[in-house]
Amino acid sequence: MQHYLKRRVILAALLSCIVFQSGYSGDNPRTVVAVRVNNPPTVDGYLNENIWKQAEPATDFIQRDPTEGQLASEKTEISVLYDNEALYFGCRFYDSEPDKIVARLTRRDDEIESDWGSIRIDSYNDNQTGFEFTFNPAGVKVDIIQYNDGESEDDSWDPVWYFETVITSEGWSAEVKIPFRVLRYRTESHDSVETTWGINFIRTISRKQESSYWAFTPKSQEGFISRFGRIAGLKNLPRPRIMELLPFIVAKQNYNPPSEAFVKTSQFSYNAGIDFKYSLSSNFTLDATINPDFGQVEADPAVLNLTTYETFYPEKRPFFIEGTQILHFTTFGGEFGPGMFYSRRIGRALSRDEIDIPEGRHVDEFPQNVTILGATKITGKTHSGLSVGVLEAFTEREEVELIDNSGGKSTATVAPFAHYNVIRLKQDVLKNSNVGMIFTSVLQHTRNPAFANGYDWDVKFSDNMYRLDGFLAFTHTTNRAGDRRTGSAGKISFGKNAGEHWLWSLSTDFTSKRYNVNDLGFFRRPNDYGATGSCTYKEDVPAKLLRNYRIELGVHERDNFDGANIGRSIQLESSGLFSNYWGAEIAGSCDIGRYDDRETRGLGLYQKPSSYKLGAAVETDERENVIVSLDQSFGFDIKEKRSYNTEIGIELKPFTWMNWNCEYSYQRTEREESWATNLDNYSIFGDRNTITHDMIIRSTVTFTRELTLQVYGQLFLAKGHYDGFRQLIGTSEFIPVIFAENKDFNDGSFALNVVLRWEYITGSTLYLVWSQARSNGESRNYYTNFGEDLRGAFDIAPANGIELKVNYWFSI
Repeated sequence: MQHYLKRRVILAALLSCIVFQSGYSGDNPRTVVAVRVNNPPTVDGYLNENIWKQAEPATDFIQRDPTEGQLASEKTEISVLYDNEALYFGCRFYDSEPDKIVARLTRRDDEIESDWGSIRIDSYNDNQTGFEFTFNPAGVKVDIIQYNDGESEDDSWDPVWYFETVITSEGWSAEVKIPFRVLRYRTESHDSVETTWGINFIRTISRKQESSYWAFTPKSQEGFISRFGRIAGLKNLPRPRIMELLPFIVAKQNYNPPSEAFVKTSQFSYNAGIDFKYSLSSNFTLDATINPDFGQVEADPAVLNLTTYETFYPEKRPFFIEGTQILHFTTFGGEFGPGMFYSRRIGRALSRDEIDIPEGRHVDEFPQNVTILGATKITGKTHSGLSVGVLEAFTEREEVELIDNSGGKSTATVAPFAHYNVIRLKQDVLKNSNVGMIFTSVLQHTRNPAFANGYDWDVKFSDNMYRLDGFLAFTHTTNRAGDRRTGSAGKISFGKNAGEHWLWSLSTDFTSKRYNVNDLGFFRRPNDYGATGSCTYKEDVPAKLLRNYRIELGVHERDNFDGANIGRSIQLESSGLFSNYWGAEIAGSCDIGRYDDRETRGLGLYQKPSSYKLGAAVETDERENVIVSLDQSFGFDIKEKRSYNTEIGIELKPFTWMNWNCEYSYQRTEREESWATNLDNYSIFGDRNTITHDMIIRSTVTFTRELTLQVYGQLFLAKGHYDGFRQLIGTSEFIPVIFAENKDFNDGSFALNVVLRWEYITGSTLYLVWSQARSNGESRNYYTNFGEDLRGAFDIAPANGIELKVNYWFSI
């Protein structure tokens, strides 16, 4: 009851704090009128039909870059028509030098350097959610859902829409058809009532680095979707009840190398499943998937993690990404960082290290991930501005078969049967603010259920200039001993987000000792509280040397609830864009916090040395066919630690239909005082040296708009050496010890993904995927050269997989 009363008081306080909301003065008065037609235009890119003359075009675009506030250097006209099926946009992008139009061919949703046209539609008319339809002269399409007034986006959204482009002697033109069924909107109670939506048009001219907007917002003001213009003339819109089916079949051939506990296997398998989408109304959608396959998703990169914290990997599976704007609940970190719903817990990847295989036994087959039996979600928004998201998912019990030397068999459970549930509500308030809540639960066989609930708010006022946001969350979980544990966490921040020069923010947060959302969420540690502050000076008016720059100072203080200071840092960062469109960054930071309460892995505090870091980065002009970036940093502490980090990136665009991205990172740390192990209730530390080489290559070869080849490869080498072992006494004193165990490591891995994607019919796709993985983590020899480490990564036999997946899109 006390918890319930506390929550009621907090929610009441939140609602009362937004009553003083100021009115908005930044509403954009621009309006374009859509004209209803009986015979729609043919979508071929040529605007030569008389029907386009019925509509008055949107024109007089305003530059945001390079010269803010001036009229665009080239004329643009966009006209709007509609019928019972779709919206039609006729776009004329005039260009005084049409031979210099940049038209690059690449895969869908790749916003490569090119000329672009873009249509943004706020069909909810909620000033927060925008549907983006972007296209370039080569016929590349980009479709994105934007939310939080344009601050966040989801590029996994791939609706079926149509367009064609043509380069002419006057520039280039495009005809775009956007079916009403791909939009989400509120229908009026009477057909004669005109529907009002927000809309904006954007044009990019690559060679001039010019972006111009029809509904213009100065850089000194905050907000994007809330400042759209208006589209008028829409009446008697359809109330679609669309059903989309996407069944698929997949065939796989996997080859796994032998190891000490796993025998060599060659396995052929086939499977089938279906994705289902049904429009419950014009603004609510039901999505479901049965036995989904994500074999075409790019592999996660390898990292060296020597901390006590779990590595965060972003979601890449389309079913879970779509609808993120409603389901996501941010706690700490970036927009897609730690939160109360971390969808990768569902159908998580499995590691062979998760199972202890008794001596004398081996495993024939090991699952790569937990099988998702099925998942369903409902997302949408009511007429009153209430966003609703509900997700249910079931995962299969995963077992492996253990075989002894005599052929006897037994089974071991790797993952239990599980049921996941998420309910998310978010209510629009005021102009473009919201308050919301989330509830999650996880039920696993043989375990007590885990529950979590949270409340969040994001309130903007004074014409978006100031912002108050935060959250409060509660968890109810079970520890390994079976005891129920209740925890809480929260954050509140206030800041000035807009202005010509000065911006600032203040925030405070906490996590209690028993807070734990990791059954279905993601967070790194409980038991701390702290405060942060930042102050930024920016200049957006181009000068002789710099087109723009910003300087930011940040401070961070953090303690735990046992009274120990665990963080006290200062950061100074600056970045700028030169007049030749080269970019540069310089940054410095220091952490003079006293203790680390996790380095000893549960055996008390460790007094950490104060540490310092300096870094600089530069990147050449993105318009060129060869783009080079360089990032160099240096770090040290008051003991003997020294660290060096060099990152080099090269992007090559040898043809308009091909691009290559190559990245190389070298990190070296010397004599870092680090935990090695715990023995007899005390901690052993040593001086640790580490070296990592990380090489990544990405390539896209676009044969046609519908046929692309994508390549992703990573070679990762990491090794470490410990010496000078000593026992920690108290928090900072050490005594030498004799420690014979070899804690060195030398790991090498190589991963390759090659995906041929062919959209053989609109909405229907064929994938042919080859993946290879090599991993060698058994060596403990630190004293090898780079050539030996490189050969070691390739000496081990690879695991190979070939997959053919075909889906077919039905719209009923």
